[in-house]
Amino acid sequence: MTNEATEITYNEDYYHTLLSIGEECIDESNLQKLLTAKEHFIAYDGFEPSGRMHIAQGIFKAVNVNKITSCGGTFVFWVADWFALMNDKMGGDLAKIAIVGEYLQHVWKSAGMDGIDDPEKVRFILCSDAITKEADAYWTQVLDVARRFNLTRIQKCCQIMGRLENSLSGAQILYPLMQCADVFFLKTDVCQLGKDQRKVNALALEYCNKIKRKNKPVILSHHMLMGLKAGQEKMSKSDPDSAIFMEDSNEDVIRKINNAYCPLTIVEGEIPSNNDDLKNPCLDYIEHILFNTPNFTFVVNEAEGKSYDAYSPLFHDFVNSKISVDELKTALAKHLNLLLDPVRQHFTNDERAKELLNLVQQYKREDKNKKKEVKFEHCPLPNGVEARTHVIVLPDVNPLVSYSQIMTVSAAIRKQSSANEKVTLLVPDWSSFTINSLLDKKTIQSYYDVFLWGLEVLGKVDMTTLQIVTQSTMILSHPSEYWLTVMNAGRALSLAEVMMEDLDGQSSSGCVVARLMHIADVMTLQPMSVTYSVDLLNEVRTLESLITKFNERVVSSTSTSKSLQLTFLKTPVIDLRLKAEREINDVASYEYYLNDAANCAKSKMRKSFCEPGNVSFCPVIEFVKAFCGSEFKIVRKEENGGDVVYSLGGSSSTECNELSKLVDDFKRESLHPGDLKNSMATVMLDVMTDVEKGSKSNKSISNALKCLKAFDKKVTKAGKKK
Repeated sequence: MTNEATEITYNEDYYHTLLSIGEECIDESNLQKLLTAKEHFIAYDGFEPSGRMHIAQGIFKAVNVNKITSCGGTFVFWVADWFALMNDKMGGDLAKIAIVGEYLQHVWKSAGMDGIDDPEKVRFILCSDAITKEADAYWTQVLDVARRFNLTRIQKCCQIMGRLENSLSGAQILYPLMQCADVFFLKTDVCQLGKDQRKVNALALEYCNKIKRKNKPVILSHHMLMGLKAGQEKMSKSDPDSAIFMEDSNEDVIRKINNAYCPLTIVEGEIPSNNDDLKNPCLDYIEHILFNTPNFTFVVNEAEGKSYDAYSPLFHDFVNSKISVDELKTALAKHLNLLLDPVRQHFTNDERAKELLNLVQQYKREDKNKKKEVKFEHCPLPNGVEARTHVIVLPDVNPLVSYSQIMTVSAAIRKQSSANEKVTLLVPDWSSFTINSLLDKKTIQSYYDVFLWGLEVLGKVDMTTLQIVTQSTMILSHPSEYWLTVMNAGRALSLAEVMMEDLDGQSSSGCVVARLMHIADVMTLQPMSVTYSVDLLNEVRTLESLITKFNERVVSSTSTSKSLQLTFLKTPVIDLRLKAEREINDVASYEYYLNDAANCAKSKMRKSFCEPGNVSFCPVIEFVKAFCGSEFKIVRKEENGGDVVYSLGGSSSTECNELSKLVDDFKRESLHPGDLKNSMATVMLDVMTDVEKGSKSNKSISNALKCLKAFDKKVTKAGKKK
C-alpha cells in the first residue's frame, strides 16, 4: 500500500468565483497558490450576536458562503459571544447573546444558505466554548499578538467595533488582539470579512511577518453596503431606516426604499460613470444584493418587458433617465421582498424561530433603556489552593536573577510568615510572557525554577510552608471564568485609566493586557494582602489604583459578591546594587547574580562603590546586613587598628548597637573602605561557593541557568539591533 500524494488540479473557475466575492483581495497570487495546494480550504468570518441582522449580513453573506462552499471551501462562522460582551452588547449577558446567535443561524438557513446542516460545508463555532476547550493554545496566541504590537497600532484597529480611539474601554483593546488570533486559532486559509475589517486583517498579515510565517491567509474583503440615507457610507444598526433588515415587513421595505436617497447625477448636466461617484444606495442594493444572487434578472416593468440580466446596462439606462427613480424604487422593493419572503415564512411557521425573534426584539427594547452594568462572579481557584492568604507576586522574567530580588522577596516572606499566616507566592508566568516578545515558555519556566531555588538556598526560606501558585495553572483551571474577569475588569475601566501616565502609544499592548490580568489574579486569589516584588515596584501604585477602582465599581455593587477587603503592602527593598548607576556595557558588575561563578565574589566586591565616610549609599554595609548573620569580622593589619568583630546578635538589642557602631565607624572613617570590602568579599566567597555547589549538583537548576544565559545573549543581541 502506497501513500501517494493526490495531485490537485488548479481550477480557474473557482479562482474567479472566489474573486467575485471580494471587492478587495490580498493577495491574488496567494489565492492561486491556495487553490493549487489545497482541494479543501477553510474560510471564516466572525459575527457578533448583537441583535437585528441587516440584508447584507443575511442575503449577501448567504450568497458568498454558497460561492465558497461550491469551490471546495468549508465556511466557519465564528460566533463571537465574548466579543459581543467586550462591546457591551445585550448588556454583557452571555445567555442573551447566545439566543441572538441561534436566531442568526435561523435567518441564514431560511435565506438560502446551502450546507448549513453539513459541517463539511458550514460550521458554527461558539467562540467561548472553543476557546475554553483549547485555552492554552488560544490565549497564548492572543498574548503573543499583544506583545508584538504597540498600542497605537492596536487602537487603529478598534474602528472594527465602531469605536473612536479616545472612547475605548480597557476591554476593547482585547477585541482586535483576539480577532487577529482567531485567524490562526481557526487555521484559516481565507479571511472573508467586510472591508471595514481591513485594518485587523492587515494586522494578521503583519503578525505573519513578525513571526516569519510564510503561509499567510488570503484576505477576501466584501463590499460594505451603503446606508439608505444621503451621506451614509455604511448602514447603521442603530438607525432602523438606514438599512433593510431581515425581519422587515413587506410594508417596511416599500417605505424604506421609497424614502431612500436615489440621485441621478452628481453635478447637474453631467452623467456619472459609476456608482462610486454617484453614491446611490438603491443602485448599491441592486448591484451587490440582487445581481449577486444566481441567475438574477431585474424586471423594471413586466408589462413592457423592460428587464436587465446585468447591472452595467441598468446603471447606464438609469443615469440617462431611461428608467425613472420611481420605476427603479418600485422594482427594487418588489425584488427585495421576494428575497425576504422565505425568511418571513420561516419566522412565521417555525415555532422555535418565532420564539427567538420575539426574544431578540424584547432584548433590544430592554438593552436600549438599560443602564450599563458590569456583572461580576468570582473565578474559582484551582483545587487545593487556599484563598485569603498573604500574596507575594514574584518579579517579571529577566535574563539574570539578582541577589537583591531574592533577598527582598525572602524578607517579605519572613515578615508575613512571622504572624503565622499563610503566604502565597504568585508566579506571573503568563503576564511576563505578555510584556516581553523575546520570551518563550522554556525560558519562563527556567527563570522561576531558578528564582524559587534561590529563595531556598540563598534566602534560606522554608519553601514547605508556602503556597506556590503559577498564574498559568490558575488560568487554565478555570479559563472561561478567569478571562471573563479580565474582560469585566476592562469593561469597568477606560483604556486611559489602565494606561495611566506611564504608558503611551508606543508602549506594548501587552502592558495593558498584563495589568488587566493582575486585577483578575487578585480577584481570583481573594487575598488579605498583596505585596509586589522589586521589579514591579513601579507598577504598585498603578495596580493598587486599578484594583481598588474595579473592586469599588463592580464587586461592591454586585449583589451576589462582597467587596474584597484588601491591603497593599510595600516591602522595603534590600538594595544590593554594587554601584549607584548601571553602566550599559557593564551589567555584570552592577550586582551579584545567581549564575555568577564563585570566583568573581571578591573582584565584584572590590569594584563596588564604597566612598569613605559615605553611609547614605554604601552597598557593602547592605551586604553586611543581608549575609553576615550573628557577627561580622573585619580583618586588617595591626597598624590599621587590627581585627575587629561586630556582634550582630540576631534579634537582640545588641544587633542595633553593633550595627550602628559599624556604620558610625565607617562614617567617622575609622573603618577604611578597603578593609570593609575585603572582609565582606571573603563572606561573599563562602556564600557564592555554596550557591555554585548547589547549582552544579542540581541538574534541573544547572540546565535552567544555561537557558537563562542563552536568553541573556538573545536580549543583548536584540538590544544591539535597536
